[in-house]
Amino acid sequence: MSLLAWDRIRAAEVVLADLDGCLATGNAPLPGAAELAGALGERLVVVSNNSTEDAPQLAAQLRAGGLALAPGRIVLAGELAVQLVAERWPGARLLLAGSATLAARARAAGLQLTQQDPEVVLLCRDLTFSYARLQRIAGALKEGAALVAANPDLTHPGADGVPVPETGALLAAVRAVAPTGCEPLVVGKPEPLLFRAALARAGVRDAARAVMIGDNPATDIAGATALGMPAILIGAAPAAAAPDLAALLPATGAAA
Repeated sequence: MSLLAWDRIRAAEVVLADLDGCLATGNAPLPGAAELAGALGERLVVVSNNSTEDAPQLAAQLRAGGLALAPGRIVLAGELAVQLVAERWPGARLLLAGSATLAARARAAGLQLTQQDPEVVLLCRDLTFSYARLQRIAGALKEGAALVAANPDLTHPGADGVPVPETGALLAAVRAVAPTGCEPLVVGKPEPLLFRAALARAGVRDAARAVMIGDNPATDIAGATALGMPAILIGAAPAAAAPDLAALLPATGAAA
């Protein structure tokens, strides 16, 4: 256990935490996750590059596994990406590569889902991604459609230890066929948008008054550090403060 890490957690106005590989794997809580959530209460906000579920859906899945988190304490890259598109391109024709859940969110936000002549392409974790969809995206980008990607992650940890393909893997394919100079607007970590949305949700203006806990140095830690937010790395990396969340908790109890 790192006493310094726990001191930072105890002093922070809000504690941001990654989900996959940190709080849970396959939506099943990892050691220490439930205890940490119970100790921090409303000070804990999940910040995840998840681009499949929405917060109510994910909260229900986590609750079924024993991790109780209110939807209002879960900030997801996919949901934020839909919101961003609706704000920047109100009522736009949208080609969405993503889940039915996010499609419903997009329609509710006033976006027009289409496969032909879109103004914006939104790339999320799409379990039905195909060659035909890639070709449609390539054509849309050639005609000038804007490209938004929910996150740059190539994979996330699976419950059985096998990497689960993520949005970034699909983004790599899209980049390969996109016109020269076509760069995506990336919403998820390590970009600042998701972190700032989580801070705003918690009512915290100064990133230095928060702390980020994560298992990925390239996204969780690098993204937080770029904003001036203290960050705690857990996992197997040599620089990790602890192997898991359970090791961050004081031996006398998380509320100590």
